[in-house]
Amino acid sequence: MTLKRVCAFVAVLSFASVVQGRAATPTVGQPAPALTFTQLYNAPEGTKTDWPSLHGKVVVLEFWATWCAPCIAQIPHLNELSQSLASSNVQFISVDDEDPDVVKTFMAKKHMESWVGVSKTIFDDYGVQARPTTIVIDTQGRIAARLNPEQLEKDQLVALAGGKPVAFPVEDSGPPELAKSKKAMQDVLAAMKNPAAKDAVKPLFEISIRPGDPDGTQMTFTSTDSESDQSSYDMKNAPLSALVPLAEGVPEDRITLHTDDAKARYDLHLSAPNLDVKKLAPAIEIAVSAAAGVKISHLASEEDVYVLQATPKASTLLAPTVSTHGSMCSFQGSTGKLTIVNTSLDKLAPTLEKALKVPVVNETGIPGEFDAGFTLPKDSFESAKAALEANLGLTLVKARRTIDHVVVDPLPAPTKSSQPTTAADKSAPTPGEPAQMIAVPRQ
Repeated sequence: MTLKRVCAFVAVLSFASVVQGRAATPTVGQPAPALTFTQLYNAPEGTKTDWPSLHGKVVVLEFWATWCAPCIAQIPHLNELSQSLASSNVQFISVDDEDPDVVKTFMAKKHMESWVGVSKTIFDDYGVQARPTTIVIDTQGRIAARLNPEQLEKDQLVALAGGKPVAFPVEDSGPPELAKSKKAMQDVLAAMKNPAAKDAVKPLFEISIRPGDPDGTQMTFTSTDSESDQSSYDMKNAPLSALVPLAEGVPEDRITLHTDDAKARYDLHLSAPNLDVKKLAPAIEIAVSAAAGVKISHLASEEDVYVLQATPKASTLLAPTVSTHGSMCSFQGSTGKLTIVNTSLDKLAPTLEKALKVPVVNETGIPGEFDAGFTLPKDSFESAKAALEANLGLTLVKARRTIDHVVVDPLPAPTKSSQPTTAADKSAPTPGEPAQMIAVPRQ
C-alpha cells in the first residue's frame, strides 16, 4: 500500500507525518549531517551542497512534501523570507523525498524561492518525522534551531548570519497531547505498512465502527493503494460530535446532541475503490446510529444566512490548488488567519460559518479546489465581506434560506416482549459493540 496522505488533528493543530527510520535525532549544537541530493532545482548550475561549500552561510532546511497541506500553506511565508534575505548570507533549501518528477510538476504550478532538493535519506539523517519541520544551520555548519516554519523570522536569521547569538523558540509541538498524537500516528502507520498484519483477502467495500480509547488522541487519516485504487478513510478515537457531521454533511454547529455519554469514543473505518466519503453519508448514518445507539433526526427551518457568491474578480483571484493530495481548511480564532489548501468552496462555507457564527450557504456554483491564506476579520459583516472580496473575489450577501439541522437522541430502552426473537433482532448490534454493515440508501 502506498500512503498518499496522512493528516492528524488535535484541537486546531494539524500535522502530516510519515514513518521514517529510527536514526538518532541530531540536536541543537551538533554538526549538521551531510546534504546529499539526487536532484537539486532552482539552484545555479554546478551548485554544491556539501558543508565546505556552504561554510559561512546560514542554511534553512525546510522538510516538506507536495501532499502535505500545512507545508504548502507555509510556502508564501518562506518565499517572503527568502526574498527579503536575498542579499544576506542565508540560503533556503526545501527538502522532499518524493519522485523528482512529482516535485518538478508541483514547482511548475507553485513558485518556490528556495533551492529544492530531493533526497530519500536526509529525513532519516536529521530524524525528521513530522512535516513541515524547519532546521536552521549556522555559519559553522552546526544545528542552531529546530522549529516550525511559522516560528521563523527575518531578524533571527540576520542576527545568526552576523555571528550573533540567537535564542530561537523551541519547536512548537503544541500541548503535551500532540507528542502522544505523533507517537500514536506512527504506530498506526507502522501497522498499516506491516504486511503480516494484512488479511489474505481485503473486502472491496467496508464500513466498521469499533469502540475507541476515551483517553486516546483523535486522529483522521486516509490512504490509497496505488495498484488497486482501493482507498481507506479512518477516524481514531472520535467523539459522536465528530462522526455525526461526517454522516450528515452538516456543520457541527447545526448539530444538537441529546446524548449523555460525552466520553464515548469510536474508531471508524471506511474502505472502497475510489472512495467518496460524501456519497457514503447515508451508510455512515446507519452505522453511527447502530453503533452509538442513537436516533438521528433531520429538521429544517428558514433562517437569516450569509450567501457566498462570486464577483467578476473571482476568475482571477481564486488560485487553483497546487496540492497533489493533502487538503486543509482552518480558521485560527486567535489570529483571524484563514488557510485553505486543496479546498472546495463547498468546504470553505462551513469554515466561514464557524468563524462568523452565522450559517453560510455556498451559491457560487464554482467547482474545483483552491489555495489561499489571509486574515478574515470577524468583528463585523462588512469587514469579513471586504476581506473575501479582496482575496478571493467572493462576497457575502445577507438572505433567508432553509437550513438543515440535525438532532441526535438516545434510542429508548428496549422493552420486554413476548414476541419470539427474529433473525433481524439477533443481528442488530448493541451500543458499544462493533458495527459492520453494507450501504443502504436513505428513503
